[in-house]
Amino acid sequence: MYLITKGKILSRSIASVLLLLFFAWILTSKDILLIQPQIFQVKPGSSMGQVAQELSDKKIIKSKRFFTSLSRLLNANNKLKSGYYELQPETSVFDFIEQISKGDVLKTKITLIEGKTIQHYFNQLSEDPSVTVRGSLDNVMDSIGVQKPYDGWFYPETYIFNYGESIENVLKKSHETMKSKLMELWEERDKSVPLDSPYQAIILASLIENETALDYEKPLISSVFIGRLNLNMRLQTDPTVIYALGEQYKPPLTRSDLQFDHPYNTYRIKGLPPGAISSVGYKSLYAALHPAKGNDLYFVSKKDGSHAFASTYDDHKENIKKYLKAN
Repeated sequence: MYLITKGKILSRSIASVLLLLFFAWILTSKDILLIQPQIFQVKPGSSMGQVAQELSDKKIIKSKRFFTSLSRLLNANNKLKSGYYELQPETSVFDFIEQISKGDVLKTKITLIEGKTIQHYFNQLSEDPSVTVRGSLDNVMDSIGVQKPYDGWFYPETYIFNYGESIENVLKKSHETMKSKLMELWEERDKSVPLDSPYQAIILASLIENETALDYEKPLISSVFIGRLNLNMRLQTDPTVIYALGEQYKPPLTRSDLQFDHPYNTYRIKGLPPGAISSVGYKSLYAALHPAKGNDLYFVSKKDGSHAFASTYDDHKENIKKYLKAN
């Protein structure tokens, strides 16, 4: 009887020790081992075992066995979603397994600002660690079906994507947004505007975009350009020269720059240039299709971001004397 009781006590003691060891294992294995946030990719086709192995190799978890055992207990093995996830310090293994089971992937915010070229956007996205880049600008344009000239076909906006999204999908979304905005405004345009196609509206809007940042001035700038187009006058807008010069441009513009032989130089060609010189925002696009009513054919910078407008060349010369030569 004594031996039986002693055996039971020993068995219970061993069971208690094992239980304590089990709980100690859980307590020491339940947390992510990070002191700062880290981005972790669950690759397409990965298993929980492969995820556990990679987490262990990167010393993000203490126990692979605990991770895989817990994932089986939570029935998470068949729910694994690929993508990029943000691991925070003091996150539990339980929380991370739930995160990758639900597909709660990391999001990224991408802002494309007005007045930039597609080359600028491509460079910006190529340097963004949250965007996946494959191929050249021409490759990307070909993949989303945009033909030259590329500029102007991408709507400047803040977009939300999954972390790791491809540059093709980012620019495709921007392109589709532009087409949607453009067709909506084209249908509602002032029919007296002498534009033959929606893309010509983008071209004109890009000139407006680069001439002023003031929304109230955009219909006024548009009116000047429309007036000049109607009279077969050259548009003579400096931003087209800067665009034509490209990397050769060194401010300020010189008289010789204005004579630069290039199809985008509106000091030499009549009418609109063959393509847009930048992206355009909604206000500039709207102004291109809804110019102000007026007779102004000239404008000059006041050096404060705004412009002085004139309907005659004599008045324009007075404005130049007042706002430029006086400084």
